[in-house]
Amino acid sequence: MADPFSTVQTELPRDRWGRPLITPPDGGDPVAYTRCTTFVGCLEDTYHLGQWQLRMAVLGMSRRKDLILAASAIDDPTDQYQKRKLNDIAKAAKDAAAGDAAANTGTAIHTLTERIDKGEGLGDYVPEEYLPDLKAYADITKGLAYAEIEGFCVNDALRVGGTYDRILIFTAEFLDNFERVNGFRLRWPGRNALGVLTPQGGEEIQPGEAAIGDVKTGHVDLGQGKIAMQEGVYANSVSYDHTLGTRSPLPGNPSKEWGVVVHLPAGTGSARLLWFDIAAGFEAASTLAKGVQGWRKRKDLTHVFASTSVTVQAGPTLVEQIKAATSYTALQGIYAMNSAKWTPGLTALATERRAEIEG
Repeated sequence: MADPFSTVQTELPRDRWGRPLITPPDGGDPVAYTRCTTFVGCLEDTYHLGQWQLRMAVLGMSRRKDLILAASAIDDPTDQYQKRKLNDIAKAAKDAAAGDAAANTGTAIHTLTERIDKGEGLGDYVPEEYLPDLKAYADITKGLAYAEIEGFCVNDALRVGGTYDRILIFTAEFLDNFERVNGFRLRWPGRNALGVLTPQGGEEIQPGEAAIGDVKTGHVDLGQGKIAMQEGVYANSVSYDHTLGTRSPLPGNPSKEWGVVVHLPAGTGSARLLWFDIAAGFEAASTLAKGVQGWRKRKDLTHVFASTSVTVQAGPTLVEQIKAATSYTALQGIYAMNSAKWTPGLTALATERRAEIEG
């Protein structure tokens, strides 16, 4: 008899769309939660990203004559199979213009920063041009500790699940070093009487206090809203253990007001730490994003008030038409009307029928 305890579920189960399957708080069968990036992404302005992708596709086509030839062979862009082929051509063109190079580089650097934070080595070989990036990351984060790295959490009220990059802890070493470099103690951001963000306007940060952290290797200016919402959802979530289906408070009790982004633009050898207003981000996620998601699920916005149906009797098939033809001219007419879907088998059948007619 097989050991019922021999199989251990090590990976978070997901449905066919990649959504995490989460055991409800009160038990029962797992249900699909929306991924956090998807949930907050409904409010993201993708115009500039779309324009960039178009530019890369155009540039890539100019470098790949074979893709131009492949595209010229498409005669019906509404056909599902030819649409798929066009999608493949567009992706290949974007890749040809190194459209995915920045994403691949960013992903690699992101992985290496995780190894730095875990105290692991960088491996046998890291391209020399990226060593300044990693050195800048190590310098800017020196002294920070981590309550958790790449932890999965859920917000049951929103039915959202996702993986945060870090829960970072401000240590005495980090805070003392900040004061030594900048000449003042690090404080949480605050707001003035008009509600305007004022860096260093809040309470002095004490050793042991924590914040949700994120590492970004690309542009952050155009994605501020999405980052703030995503970190806000994480900060207002609980840790989830999929092997037991249990929940627990986030380690370190990170701030629900402010999150941190380590901005490490790939290839620049520079890094900076940014505060993000995640309280505002969570408010947007729990109201605006939730409203948009709900609106998209509405299925009660249209009603039929009149209908009719007509049954059309199917005409004779091509085989039947060929067999019923009474002259070679009739056979030629059948071919002329159906040349686009003519097959060798129909040619053979028409030749046989012609012989019968003329014999």
